[in-house]
Amino acid sequence: MSEDATSKVNVSGLDAIRAARVEWRLEQILGAATRLMATTTFDRMLVSDIAREADVSVGTIYQYVSAKEDILLLIVSQIIEAYRGEVPAAMEKVEDPVERLAAGFRAYCHVVDNHRAAALLAYQESKSLTREGRERLMSLELETNSYFSDCIEEGMELGKFVRVDPGLVASDLSLLAHMWALKHWHLKTQFSFEAYVNHQLCFMVKALVVNQLQSSYLGLFKGDCTSQGERSSA
Repeated sequence: MSEDATSKVNVSGLDAIRAARVEWRLEQILGAATRLMATTTFDRMLVSDIAREADVSVGTIYQYVSAKEDILLLIVSQIIEAYRGEVPAAMEKVEDPVERLAAGFRAYCHVVDNHRAAALLAYQESKSLTREGRERLMSLELETNSYFSDCIEEGMELGKFVRVDPGLVASDLSLLAHMWALKHWHLKTQFSFEAYVNHQLCFMVKALVVNQLQSSYLGLFKGDCTSQGERSSA
């Protein structure tokens, strides 16, 4: 290997190490901020509080963000980026629009379950974002909802879904997924995560799928759609 090629490999390796360190440090800072906001509001939380919780200096935090509001935006953006990655990936290889919508909703719920604290903060503290931050958040949310609305449009064209407003129903599905985080304190005593998702999918089929096709799709979901599921231990 030539000296130039070796140098490029070394530089590339160093860049990867730096990127990994930045990602690790940001996770440390954002995790600390998320934990703090579970017990206080964003307005009352100080950067010094975050630094103490993350076991870093205030100066270290400002190496990665320019303002406290950036921390909130990064926390919320994490869950939006997870939707952007996991939801279309779950849907892309499913041809049937009903099954594709179900796969997307299930993936969306999994993201919410894996980021319950961040999902809750997105609703509670989005008002604390800057105008630019709120606009970015709304743009990303509309993008993720479009995965559902496009699928609903196709299902209506194929005669599998009843006529509805696709954008409105996409927002409904997003809210049903987020309810697992918003009302987790109660829902976890009534349903396991899988049971909650299956019940909501049954509701989706009964509300959206044309009557003559409902029975064939309801069989896709485990359990009895009319009874409570196993209680969660979470």
